[in-house]
Amino acid sequence: MGPTERRPCADLPTEILSMIGDRLDTRMDVLRFRSVCSSFRSSIPAPGRPEDSRFPLRIQPDLFLRACTVYALETPDGAGGSGRARWLLMLEELELGRMRILSLYSQRRIAHMLHKFPKVLDSRQSRMVEICRQYALDYRGTTRGRLFQGVQKVVMHPDGVGPDSDQCSVYFIDERGRLGFWKHGDESWSYLVVDGRRRCRYSDVVVYDGKVWVVDSVGQILQLHKSFRLRSFSLPIYDIGGRRRRRRRFQCFSRHLVVSGGDLYIVCRYTSDGPCSRGSPEKTSHYEVFRLDQRRARWEEARSLGDSAFFLCNRRCSFAVSASELDGHGDGNCIYRAEKNCNSFEVFDLANRSLKWPDYSDFRVGLLLGD
Repeated sequence: MGPTERRPCADLPTEILSMIGDRLDTRMDVLRFRSVCSSFRSSIPAPGRPEDSRFPLRIQPDLFLRACTVYALETPDGAGGSGRARWLLMLEELELGRMRILSLYSQRRIAHMLHKFPKVLDSRQSRMVEICRQYALDYRGTTRGRLFQGVQKVVMHPDGVGPDSDQCSVYFIDERGRLGFWKHGDESWSYLVVDGRRRCRYSDVVVYDGKVWVVDSVGQILQLHKSFRLRSFSLPIYDIGGRRRRRRRFQCFSRHLVVSGGDLYIVCRYTSDGPCSRGSPEKTSHYEVFRLDQRRARWEEARSLGDSAFFLCNRRCSFAVSASELDGHGDGNCIYRAEKNCNSFEVFDLANRSLKWPDYSDFRVGLLLGD
């Protein structure tokens, strides 16, 4: 064999294939790995049956935790209409191994797919990259279950999909900004306290670097410890740079935590008085982004997101994705946001600090429509 000749992947040693298989975290990754060839298929066992998964996870007798996964999908030549096509989509695994496609923003089933979208998703031919997981509480644990009202954001720690659930805990922020939790074995949930007292409002919660992080209404980040107590980790955002930031005529309406490139960011959305845009209940003025400096325990203003695009999907899910996954339909260094009713879809460009509302394009339809 010449020095530049490539060996077929089927010739890889079994021990190397086994090592690779041990590092596959999701059922979808295992299925795609085993679909390569018979050597890959025989190197690791088949994933457990869907019914063996921990989801839906019973929290109370009539309340369940459900999980969905956001993927960047690239379909093969011809499957997406003309040429290769890329999509951002949310998948929920149902019974018998079936999958359901949900809207990123409404988290509802997409009833009418675009004509360009492939009728069959073949994991052997499509490139799928997992972006993040999103959780929701409902009353039945099935696709017809009614969502638990009053809950804005739900996370699970550890953030995994294996069948073992005796070590997991579930955290949520309700519509009053309170932080609740449930750990395996509890009959009901409780509310967390910090410094011996309950705080009034929390804005977002996320699992980052193996820990649970929460941001409050003034932009102060808190970290959850094993004792189920929150401890302050950083100064509030308005104390950045050792001096109190000037108060502006704009109001910080919402704060979203986003994990990108191994760092934790907070996105602050500001609103101002004036007529609403495209049916939105609040008029967006601008956004500000800050990165957490863990060594100094403080927020640093981020002037650029680089190649990353931040998606704010209501308050339930926020994530970052490389602009290369958007196939020219979106740019990096931008923030994308839509309301639950999808009447307002806006893009904020950090480079020139401009706000725009895209036309009703295939990109927008593919992200938003749900029944």
